[in-house]
Amino acid sequence: MSMKKCQQVEIDATDPFKNDVLDRKTNIEILTQFITSYEQSIVLCIDAGWGQGKTTFIKMWQQYLKNQNIPTIYFNAWESDYTDDALIALIGEIGLAIDNLSGEDKSKAKGFFSTLKNKLGYLAKDASFKEWLTIVAAIGSLISGGRIKVDKIAEFTANLGVSLAKDQIEKYEKSKQVLFEFKQALSQLAECYCGDDDNKSLVIFIDELDRCRPNFAIEVLEKAKHLFNVDNIIFVLATDKTQLGHSIRAVYGQGLDVNGYLRRFIDFDYLLPILNESNFIDKLLQKFSLDKHLESNTSCLTVLVLKYMIGLYKLTLREQEALCNILNIVARTNNQFKKDDYYLLCFLIVLKLKFPDLYNSLNKNNKNNFVDKALKNINSQYPTYIDIDINGYYFEFLELILLTVVRPDPSFSNEEIIDKYVREYEFDDTKKQKLIKSLPMLGRYQANIYTLLRIKQAIEISTSFKLENAAT
Repeated sequence: MSMKKCQQVEIDATDPFKNDVLDRKTNIEILTQFITSYEQSIVLCIDAGWGQGKTTFIKMWQQYLKNQNIPTIYFNAWESDYTDDALIALIGEIGLAIDNLSGEDKSKAKGFFSTLKNKLGYLAKDASFKEWLTIVAAIGSLISGGRIKVDKIAEFTANLGVSLAKDQIEKYEKSKQVLFEFKQALSQLAECYCGDDDNKSLVIFIDELDRCRPNFAIEVLEKAKHLFNVDNIIFVLATDKTQLGHSIRAVYGQGLDVNGYLRRFIDFDYLLPILNESNFIDKLLQKFSLDKHLESNTSCLTVLVLKYMIGLYKLTLREQEALCNILNIVARTNNQFKKDDYYLLCFLIVLKLKFPDLYNSLNKNNKNNFVDKALKNINSQYPTYIDIDINGYYFEFLELILLTVVRPDPSFSNEEIIDKYVREYEFDDTKKQKLIKSLPMLGRYQANIYTLLRIKQAIEISTSFKLENAAT
């Protein structure tokens, strides 16, 4: 069977929800009704954590809007943060979209865009700081060369201050006029995208803001709110607000009220819900053809245990993709694995993704310490996971496998191992009964430190394959 990699979710042009395994359609329809009900400019933030499908969501939404004849532009802020000015990057992306227009709208748009470009010079980053540096350097040169007396410095700087103040006032007045003309041209340009429909607005999606350089991310926010606050334009930001907050504090200091700061720029927040998350792993297994491979080459419980681990450890969508990438390679390149080895394989991959320090501590001289920490790690997850299948005892089964790695003596029975484990960790009788009920799942399987090391080596080899994760 050939190997496959997980591709970016395909957005079908005619049916953007064709591959929607997370049931996003309802959310998108509601949000569309929301943004189209506003006549003035607004900034909407789609808030979700890393790897929770923001990019796929807004690309589905963008295609849905296109199918409703609502004009859109997609701007990947992270791919543009190599530039010096966020304003130029934003305007450039708007200019590229002109090619999608036709007829009179395209001709008008080019005229308005030309006006925008002419105004950009006045709205670019302020150069007054460089001017001050030049002046200070000139004064220093005059003093050090003995060409100006110290008692003349006060008079010189006083006159300079008046001159600079006058110059700055003139610049301010000019910039205010240019800003008005800039916004006017921008609004007129947006009208070209909207055609003759006065009820439509241009929707600009800004993605990956939380991955940008802190200064660039802040500049995008400020420019979007202050310079683009014009009729016919709506902004949709897709970002992890928690991570964005870290960027803002990196610039303005740890004591900053981030929520208060963001309220200056964002009008509405929408927390992206995670719906039917189990469907996502099913879709991944199908894409990799892992569902059939695991059914034919592993224990019948492997997929159930895998899903259980994903729920217990709350793997994000992107982490699920990474898990399947590794599992896909390891499963197809290590024919020496026993069927029950796959439980440990899935567990070690999860540790690599969520607890890399614990994963990296695994070595032949550290087996007891590793197993002890791994067992504590498993039990620490239970309180965070509500939907536990009480009939499965999947993780009690995994605990038993780990306990066989540090079996004190080959003659010890599994019941004796359970008794020792329960006593050492001070578990109650309920835990003991769950472990006993999971014994039939264990059968004759027994792992050792070399089993763990062989699995870890296979995982590490898999990282040499540069597979491209799906964009979420």
